[in-house]
Amino acid sequence: LLLSQFILFVGAGAVIPTLPLYGRSLGLSCVANGVVVAAPALSLLLFSRLSSERTNRTQKPAMMAGMALIALFDVLTSLLSALLSLLVARLGLGLERALAEAGERGMLADLASRAPSPRGRALALQQAAVGLGMAIGAPVGGVVVEEFGPRSALLCLSAAAVVA
Repeated sequence: LLLSQFILFVGAGAVIPTLPLYGRSLGLSCVANGVVVAAPALSLLLFSRLSSERTNRTQKPAMMAGMALIALFDVLTSLLSALLSLLVARLGLGLERALAEAGERGMLADLASRAPSPRGRALALQQAAVGLGMAIGAPVGGVVVEEFGPRSALLCLSAAAVVA
């Protein structure tokens, strides 16, 4: 579980610094680019509670389905160039993140409840895996973008979601 989160967040870290460059390459204004960047977070906010309620008993399938759909929506984002279609793809990404993360957090909570004494350590390790993935992913994303262009980072995240 921790390894899959680490891999996914290396991919996510690779995308974060490249999204403004990608938006600029498409001719988006700073405001439009900000909306595209923020869209998954808005969707995650709106659908996290519903996702957690729906995935209570099906955590691993929810996580796996969410990861597969994250890969799909990132590939779509890399192929699209119109603002409206980008927004739809990025909102879909946030929805699928809500599903995948509800499954991941539910699995982690179940594992931690089986051994209550190391619960804090398990949660700290999960956060460390996410943070380390982001910290490694950002410079990796910079190298990938310099070598292959802004769309390539989105494909890296898709690959990370499939591998994770």
